[in-house]
Amino acid sequence: MYRCTGGEVTVGIGHAIPGAADAARMPWEIAGRAASASEAQTDFGKVAAAPIGQLATNYAALTQCRLSDEHIRGLVEADVQTFETRLAASFPKWSAYPEPVQEALFDMAFNLGIGGLKKFVKLLQAVDAGNWETAAQESHRQGIGQQRNDATADLFRQAMDKTG
Repeated sequence: MYRCTGGEVTVGIGHAIPGAADAARMPWEIAGRAASASEAQTDFGKVAAAPIGQLATNYAALTQCRLSDEHIRGLVEADVQTFETRLAASFPKWSAYPEPVQEALFDMAFNLGIGGLKKFVKLLQAVDAGNWETAAQESHRQGIGQQRNDATADLFRQAMDKTG
């Protein structure tokens, strides 16, 4: 478990855990044995009380509970499907956006939540207008690395190559 840039207790690849009771229902392990609900809740509390803004690996020393790689892959697959469905429902032109634009918006929504993405009004106006350079310039997020911001901006710029 770790805290994401938004402060939520998270596991795997961006899977938010809303509360200690939710953590208790997950199949945690400690040194090869099943963790108890109490152990999962205790670890959740330690991570929730820790400062935001650390690397995910820095939270590992606070906890004993771990999820299997297989379970994490299952969470990622389910989260991706859920987000793609929610994005298509939230953005009426979703299916018309070039694939790199969909990838960029997906990355941003997965990081910020769809509500957070919708706060990027200038970005979304540029996307709807097909103005990919403006979209790239408006895609910068606070609290994530410059490399990830650059990669997201590059996805918008790739759409220029595909649409002219």
